[in-house]
Order: sequence, then C-alpha cells, then structure tokens
Amino acid sequence: MNNQTKNHYTLTDPSILLSESYYRRLWLTVRNIPLSRREWLERLADMLRDYDGMIYCEDGERLELPLIDDIFAHDFDMRWVSYYLAPDSTGFLPRRKSRKIERLQLMDLYCRIHYPHITRHFAR
Repeated sequence: MNNQTKNHYTLTDPSILLSESYYRRLWLTVRNIPLSRREWLERLADMLRDYDGMIYCEDGERLELPLIDDIFAHDFDMRWVSYYLAPDSTGFLPRRKSRKIERLQLMDLYCRIHYPHITRHFAR
C-alpha cells in the first residue's frame, strides 16, 4: 500500500492507484506541478538516480531501479504526460484513465517523495 517511513517507500498497488479517488487526486497534484512534459522525464530520472532511501515493490521486494527510457519506451517527447493530464470538458476531471501502471507509479512516487503533505490524503 502506501507504506512509508523516513527514506522508505513502497510503490502503490495498482488496484489502489487506479481507484477513482486516488487516481483523481494524483492527477490533480501532477497537473498542478509546474513542469513541462519533457521536464517530467528529467525529474523522474533524477528522482530514481538521486533518491537515497529504499523503494520497495508492492510485494515487499526491493525495487530494482528501472531505466527511465525503458518505462517510457519510445515516448521521448513525453506525449503520454500530455494525454494523461488532459482534462475532460469540465476541466476538473481527467479526460481518460491511463493504464500505464509503471508510469503512474513513478509519478505517484515522485509526488509522495516531494509533496508528502499532499499525498498523505490520496487514499482517503
């Protein structure tokens, strides 16, 4: 789940990550971080490289840090971020739901590391 202690994080389970309320809260948080879609690639890579704590998979195993290029495959322009952040006609909800779990987990992890005061409310 969202297990966290100082310098230790567990990736959010996909069933929680894709729940309507958690997904919406993550989407709103990411939308309000003033980064361009290409800056996201750099920030996520920096997070994986520079984080000094432990990151665990949902099953409790230590995460083997992935290469950011492998996770975002052929999307070096980060168009996925634009698609992910696109709002619906109201402007308050995501237009569509992404199923790219590894990408969502990295965005979630970034928010949890950098904005814990916000993300502690995600699972409510």
